[in-house]
Amino acid sequence: MNIKDVFHNCMGVRTEPDGLHPVRFPDRLLDFYRERGDMTDIRANATAGITMDFVTSADTVRFDYATGRFCRPFVTFDVYENDVFMATIREPDESPSGTVTYAKRNQGRTRLTFVLPYTTDVRIGAYDFGDDVQPVADERPRMLFLGDSITQGMTSLRPSQGYAYLLARTMGVRPLNWGVGSYVFDARTLDDVQDIDADAIVVAYGTNDYTRIREGEMTFGEFEATVAEYMATLRQVSGGASVKVITPIWRSAGCSTDEELTLMDRVRAVIANQAIRQRFDVIDGLSLVGHDDAFLADGLHPNDLGANMMTNGILRAMLG
Repeated sequence: MNIKDVFHNCMGVRTEPDGLHPVRFPDRLLDFYRERGDMTDIRANATAGITMDFVTSADTVRFDYATGRFCRPFVTFDVYENDVFMATIREPDESPSGTVTYAKRNQGRTRLTFVLPYTTDVRIGAYDFGDDVQPVADERPRMLFLGDSITQGMTSLRPSQGYAYLLARTMGVRPLNWGVGSYVFDARTLDDVQDIDADAIVVAYGTNDYTRIREGEMTFGEFEATVAEYMATLRQVSGGASVKVITPIWRSAGCSTDEELTLMDRVRAVIANQAIRQRFDVIDGLSLVGHDDAFLADGLHPNDLGANMMTNGILRAMLG
């Protein structure tokens, strides 16, 4: 067995001194985000949405892991048996390395799916998955997620509870999570989309663009031009994929005064209008997560409960 075959929802698996590092992006995009600075480099190298998926008769499995830089401190692995959620394994915050040991709850030959952290660049070292381990093949349609930290999964405690993973799992498709925390509409990130062969694409930027406008780093006119270029480029590279564009969800942090709320409404309107011009479907972000801080981890990012609510809202909009 080639151990690299157990990794899913990634573009490839790199062999590094301390283990195998599955990566979400092609080399060009990893280079691009590294050139933007440490913040985007750390987030782009994180293993958001990536899984190890295999079948085994072993009663207990284990693997060593190593981490690097963190965008959030916690190290958590979600475990599914036969596609049923079973456990979240939480390691010490910012743990540089460790060993995960998991005792199966089902007897006999069982499918195990480990969802890797979205918070750091996990590498998998020595492992014991049993003598009869068999990687699971996955030929389901692919859904590509383009977005910022909310798409990457922040700030859910459990790595399988970000909206992107939840939505793909519920719809029975393969997710490829290209969410990068802190990022914005930028057509330069789209050059490789045409090589993905995605059946569906979900786009969710805008809240960081809003912050840049509010803080004077970008004019509203520059934002309008950037969004127009992004949507036009996405139309060119999306091929036959259906495209859903989600406008920014409700937030309390930095968006509470009348002036701020008006600006955010204008941001949402630009995104929606440019998406419609390219014949993309628009999902109103304001309808997805309850307008209450109980659903947010920090006034901006959905917690586990908020991400589940967001997923339900997206499904409702798609079915409606």
